[in-house]
Amino acid sequence: MNPRALVSACALVLALLLPAVAGAADAKPPPSPDEILRLIDKRMSMASDYKGVVRIREIRKDGVERAIEMHVYRRDSAQNFLMLITQPRNLAGGGYLRIGGNLWEYSASTGQWVRTTRRANIVGTIACEGDFDRSRLAEDYTAKDDGVETIRGTPFRKLLLTAKESAEVSFPLLRLWLDADNNIVKRVGYAPSGRTLRTDVVRSYQRLKDPATGESVYHYREVLELEEEEGTQIIVRYEDVQLAPLDTNIFTKTWLEGRLR
Repeated sequence: MNPRALVSACALVLALLLPAVAGAADAKPPPSPDEILRLIDKRMSMASDYKGVVRIREIRKDGVERAIEMHVYRRDSAQNFLMLITQPRNLAGGGYLRIGGNLWEYSASTGQWVRTTRRANIVGTIACEGDFDRSRLAEDYTAKDDGVETIRGTPFRKLLLTAKESAEVSFPLLRLWLDADNNIVKRVGYAPSGRTLRTDVVRSYQRLKDPATGESVYHYREVLELEEEEGTQIIVRYEDVQLAPLDTNIFTKTWLEGRLR
């Protein structure tokens, strides 16, 4: 090839390659694991007060079923949380109250308050307080990439989360499966030994507009939770969600004690 032809050939190759190189330079790298945790927390946090109804259908391995209903009130800005049990009838009027970092369980039948933790199960189910509280993944865990799993032709990015030393969490180890928009579609909680404790499948989300910010927020609509050891499963539905100011008196022991009067 003569010199002029060689220059022309090189120019043609560069012309073909430059758009691809420019496109690669413009492409944003995927968010890091810790960035994803912060994104999920932000997307699922409400600046407005929160009120909703949680309906649980519990199915034990022996086939026994139980229906549970709870009203949940949250003020995420102050970390206040109250849960009022309305079903089953023998537990109605009881509930849970958290003010700041302190969490109590109230029994309406005895009128007693007992200090509890976020790790404890709620209403004797496999669910825990953290399932109904705001998302705080970035506060409680560090994360690292755990590969990609393709299910029925769809790839899901996986993250492996390890609880921070001071975090009060139900699962010391947590694995997340994320869709292309970084929404959690599945999560598995593990003991420190790596033994599987619980598997959750997020069946659907609901999108809400937060009046305080004008922005959209995501909230679970239905989650299937499966306990590994006993084989118990619960279907959790989040219904009648409202984002509006709540009376400050709701987040008090007196308010919960007065529900059955």
